Amino acid sequence: MALETLVEQYRPLLVNVGLFVVAYLAVYAAGRVLFVPPVVRIVHRRNENNPTLENAVDLYTRVFFAVLAFPIAVTAAGLGRYLSGSAIVVAAATLAIGVASQDVISNLVSGLFLVLDRNFNVGDFVRWNDRGGTVIGIGLRTTKVRTPNNEIVTIPNNDLSTKQVTHPYDGVRYRIEEPISVAYEANFDEIRTVLRGVADEDDRVLSKPAPALHVTQLDDSSVRLTIRYWVVEPADTDILATRTDYAERVVARLAEAGVAVAPASPQELSGSLAIERRSADRS
Repeated sequence: MALETLVEQYRPLLVNVGLFVVAYLAVYAAGRVLFVPPVVRIVHRRNENNPTLENAVDLYTRVFFAVLAFPIAVTAAGLGRYLSGSAIVVAAATLAIGVASQDVISNLVSGLFLVLDRNFNVGDFVRWNDRGGTVIGIGLRTTKVRTPNNEIVTIPNNDLSTKQVTHPYDGVRYRIEEPISVAYEANFDEIRTVLRGVADEDDRVLSKPAPALHVTQLDDSSVRLTIRYWVVEPADTDILATRTDYAERVVARLAEAGVAVAPASPQELSGSLAIERRSADRS
């Protein structure tokens, strides 16, 4: 009897809640099925080479309809009078949620700016905070990056939009620097000839501008040099493999030419050495 009385008492509210759920799902489903796919197709046709924008439009339009469905469902279900009757509570809850979600909102806005940035896309290799990796996804709150060690790093969008991010491979060419050490008597002109000859043999390394050789430091027994050369189309080139192949061929050609790379430093010991027998040994 008490249960029936309770159900009868809250029947109008339960009916309103049921209408709210039905209206919410109807609005969201209509937007999700009727509106989102055509918009995504239009974006895809106009931006075939920009999956970042396509994925973002799909995600943000779904979120838009999820948010839009709430006030429509509240109005359709007649729940507005319940909310208006507790305006102070609603205002306090809104304030508390707003303060607690500052970081979330900041990341959402930053994610939108990242999506709209033509220079930041899925598939780009980026460097930030002394780390680097390939962007594999831009979400509402975070961006996922895959490092060269196959680690998945999740970065808050706000960090990427407010701090320095480097795109090393966005240009048509990329310069690689390789340090080596040679003996003082080494022929630098011969080394330059070797560097340019190896560059001519590798389509990934540019002959113009030609590889350059610079003296960076004079050590006690060797000269420290820096080889600088350019790689073409770095975004489509395996930089690590190119760097390794070029360095190995340069070392081999220098050895054939009689140029010692990283010669051993001569060591000289001087002084005197005295040996004393212990008293136990004398007895």
